[in-house]
Parts: sequence; structure tokens; C-alpha cells
Amino acid sequence: MEPIIDLFGNPLIEPNRKVGRPEHEPTEEMIINIMVLLASGMTNREVAQTVGLSVPTLRKHYLHLTRCKAVLLQRLRTKLRTAQIQQGLAGSAAALSAALRMLDTVDAERVARTLKDKAANQPAQRGGYVSKKERRMETAMSIGGKFAPPGGPRLVANNGQAVEE
Repeated sequence: MEPIIDLFGNPLIEPNRKVGRPEHEPTEEMIINIMVLLASGMTNREVAQTVGLSVPTLRKHYLHLTRCKAVLLQRLRTKLRTAQIQQGLAGSAAALSAALRMLDTVDAERVARTLKDKAANQPAQRGGYVSKKERRMETAMSIGGKFAPPGGPRLVANNGQAVEE
């Protein structure tokens, strides 16, 4: 094949398209690391610095993980609990006792969550609470002297005479 020549007789060299850093490839190990870091409560910037990525690269390749931080903590707990119970069933006494303690804490967490939900669904008790509007009305009514609010209208009888109250 003959080389392509420009107008001056020089060979035209095709530019190399692969310039710069190679594209980031998400690996399973990196996904697990990012899941653990996000589940531990780190911000996106802290996670990116820890794993050696820029924040835009983290968002580009791991957006599905960064959007569900609360769910990641639950998933991680679930995986750890499952592994602990499997080890306990395989014969590890320490793992079995730890799994039983963990199940007790899970039950306590469920009860606490249920109580919290019940408390959130009950109407707030207004014991001693005075609203802003009521406080302003009380303040306005307590003002006396020149700036006191005017009294109500006088009632007049049909014959034009004032009615005594």
C-alpha cells in the first residue's frame, strides 16, 4: 500500500487517537471497596481520594452506588450477617455466638424502629404550646392607653337608644 502524500510530497501520518490516560475500567474489587467506603458514611470526595479517582470519574462509573448510600449500609450488613451465620452453621462456635448476638441486636433495632414509627404517626401533643398567632393576639390585647385596640361597636336598639351591656 502506498503512503498518502500531502501537497508538498510529505507522507501524511495518521494521528494516534489513543492519547492521554486510558479510560477507567470498573472492577469488582473496586466496586466492593467503593460500596464499603460509601456505607461507612464517607462523602464522594473522600471516597474518590481514597481509591485514587477524581470525583467526576467516580460519578461517571459508580453513580448507581453513590445515589443509594443508605441502601449500601443495609446491603453490607446483610452480606456480613449472612457470612457470619454460614460460618456458625459450618461449625465455628465463636461465629455462631456472634451471629446470635447480632440477631438479638437486629430484633432490638426492629422494635426501636417500630416504636419510632408509632411515635411519628401520633399527633403532637400541644401541652402548654401557644402558637405564634395566639401570642400576637394576646400581646395586642394587653396593650393599653393611646395605642389600645378600639372596643367593639355599640349595639343600638330599634328606637335609636344605646343598649346597656
